Amino acid sequence: MKLSRRAALRLLGAGAAATLIPKPARGRVLRQGAGTRTTDIVIVGAGFAGLTAARALRAGGHKVVVLDARDRVGGRVKPGKLAGATVDLGGQWVGEKQTRLRALLKEYGIATTPQYATGRSLVEINGRILSGPGEDVSLGAAGDAALKVALSRIRALVSEVPLETPWTAPRAREWDAVTMAEWIERQTGNRDARTMLRMMVEGLYTAEPSQVSLLFFLSYVKSGGSLEELWGTEGGAQAYVVPGSMHQLAGRIGAELFDQLVLGSPVTALAQDASGVTVTSAAGSWRAGRVIVTIPLPLTARLLYEPALPPRRDALAQRSPMGSVIKYWVAYREPFWRRRGLSGEVSSDRPPTDGFYDGSPPDASVGRLVGFIEAESALALTGRPMEERRRLVVARIAELLGPEGADPIDYVDNDWPAEAWTRGCYGAFMGPGTLTTLGPALCEPFGRIHWAGTETSPVWSGYIEGAIASGERAAAEVMARPA
Repeated sequence: MKLSRRAALRLLGAGAAATLIPKPARGRVLRQGAGTRTTDIVIVGAGFAGLTAARALRAGGHKVVVLDARDRVGGRVKPGKLAGATVDLGGQWVGEKQTRLRALLKEYGIATTPQYATGRSLVEINGRILSGPGEDVSLGAAGDAALKVALSRIRALVSEVPLETPWTAPRAREWDAVTMAEWIERQTGNRDARTMLRMMVEGLYTAEPSQVSLLFFLSYVKSGGSLEELWGTEGGAQAYVVPGSMHQLAGRIGAELFDQLVLGSPVTALAQDASGVTVTSAAGSWRAGRVIVTIPLPLTARLLYEPALPPRRDALAQRSPMGSVIKYWVAYREPFWRRRGLSGEVSSDRPPTDGFYDGSPPDASVGRLVGFIEAESALALTGRPMEERRRLVVARIAELLGPEGADPIDYVDNDWPAEAWTRGCYGAFMGPGTLTTLGPALCEPFGRIHWAGTETSPVWSGYIEGAIASGERAAAEVMARPA
């Protein structure tokens, strides 16, 4: 049974406009009771890891089926609507050195534009609002000096961490026994430097510094190059945006794979034997030679496995919770902050918002701010009405950017901890003792079951780039093994 074009667009997500479908999209409505279907490889999850793996396997001549619990592709890249335009409620930025993502965007003819950063940015810290050109905001002579020393120490420690196997670092167990909160306290007595370091940890992991191990922090920084690159805009991980939304890319890949996609079909069980794997889902069962599981790391433990998941892999999934973030967009009639010489970039240590950026379209026809409620603040507001979060966010914008901030024309947010098939964002993190004892199980295949997803990538872990890299790696693993 064929799906209508309208239904195909709906399943691919709101970002999949007509221009994203290069040919008539076809799909199947699958019902349980049709018997067990067969294919070469089943991929669990239609985020960027799953989509990338499917592309690679299909190019290698393999038949694939991609199953996803959601009614759309993209995973943690999700489209939404703000003042009539499509915006990204999940991943959206393109880093300067994220070569795989940039190559895919180029292949599909999707343009990028630099993240707007003209003017002064603001840092709210310990009751003060500081300002500086671009991202160059001074904490004062003492604060700057203390922060410089701490960042230098981080660079030195990162250089000792092996990219692929951080648990083999010479001081891995020592570092994995310390939380980032403890490490920060030991580095400096300067209050502003301490607060800035804590803000960086919360911003990267959407978790409290007391929850993140030093070794995990160092390995994550290593995966993206440097802390300054991860935190930065110009030349950094937030260098570019995609006008019209990043979800365009997921939509186009999904359109090409449409016959292989089965959406709205959560997988419940994986049973493997010497000759293959039986995958049970809400849309029925498939028999395949191998399976690639790409869903968020902690959710992998919620599937039923026969035989049971190896204890170390199961323990790793249980001890790697998702970060907590609510991403919001606020629209205004114009980017009024620009008239005041402000870039729209704000970092704050005061709840509920940890900061925001200028997300206005290139023509500045409307003003848009995109920001985040993170860590404990997100957990305090998850599950609450969106209108309640709107009032809190808008009040803070008005305090930081001026009274015009109190008069938005639209607001939307995405409560990631409340999403059943994600349970948080941006990715999973690890507390003390996890990486050294369980890290080797992260990518180790379990018989005919292979693992992908951004958390499994040694490069750009936690980013779209990392998801793409993990999909490529898992596909290569599968193709290198006998059916």
